[in-house]
Amino acid sequence: MRTIKEFNDKYKEYIEEGHYGMTIDEPSVLAYVDQIFNDLTKIPGFKYQQVKTKFGLARVYTNLEDILPFVGRIINQELEEKISFILKVEYELENRLKSLNLDKDGNSIQPV
Repeated sequence: MRTIKEFNDKYKEYIEEGHYGMTIDEPSVLAYVDQIFNDLTKIPGFKYQQVKTKFGLARVYTNLEDILPFVGRIINQELEEKISFILKVEYELENRLKSLNLDKDGNSIQPV
């Protein structure tokens, strides 16, 4: 899973009408949420509205609280925490690479 479009296409039947689904364009986040959603979509009635960042923190909006009282809220919170952690690590790696004049793929950003 490399792009938001691929993710939203794969899970389009689970996006609630009027919502836009995944908006975090980070391959490691997409891969992680894809792995989780593979399991969540097996829950009868599962739907989601958005997976996004708001004020620098991950926000996950699903109907899990409605279909799995108590547990649904915990699942959403765990998803948000893990996504925020992944984003923080990616940001830190990118900054460290920049300090070494490398892009996020490890290539030199200075012209040769």
